[in-house]
Amino acid sequence: MQNIEREIRTGDTLQVGDYQITPQSQVLSVRLPWKYSGLIWNRPKAVLVRTTDGRETSLPVRDVTRIIIWSMLAGGLAGMILIGLMGRK
Repeated sequence: MQNIEREIRTGDTLQVGDYQITPQSQVLSVRLPWKYSGLIWNRPKAVLVRTTDGRETSLPVRDVTRIIIWSMLAGGLAGMILIGLMGRK
């Protein structure tokens, strides 16, 4: 049994006009050694669009929330370093 798994899951296909639309998400699961403990992180990955003539296109989804969270973390770390450098004499 692996402790860290990464997989892509597909959702239910929706019929919208002449298109079939299928959402995809990426799942990262981390299992900890204690009983019934772990972490599961889902994030949007792409949307598969299939036309009536059989063409299939994958449209990537930009996860804006994830970008903002990582930017806030980087800004906080940069602020800590800057305050630490300013405090030295």
